[in-house]
Amino acid sequence: MTDPESAVERARQSAAARRAQGAYPEPVSTAQPEPESLVSADKLLQWALIEPDVRNVRSTRRLGAPITALKRVLLRLLSQYHDGLIAEQSRFNAHLLITVLRLQDRVEQLEQRLPREGGER
Repeated sequence: MTDPESAVERARQSAAARRAQGAYPEPVSTAQPEPESLVSADKLLQWALIEPDVRNVRSTRRLGAPITALKRVLLRLLSQYHDGLIAEQSRFNAHLLITVLRLQDRVEQLEQRLPREGGER
């Protein structure tokens, strides 16, 4: 029976030998240029603010009306808790978005300044 350590070593040696024989093709580069901003900052800000739609709370089961009613009652009872969570998450999303937009502007400024300074350092 082969112990795990020697099995791993044999597998590595076998792979190295096959690689030397050209059995494995060269890895294809999947690097692609970054696309331009596909989504506007206004749209991102709109997405950052969470606004759940209570009308989407329903049950799709057969005779699901009582379950839907129960879910909506629970939502109503927990609304203060949920509103606090939603407000906190929306604030975090907005601050994160602002930080990302500032970083994006900073990168653009640095990229514009780079050619004027004589290329790479």
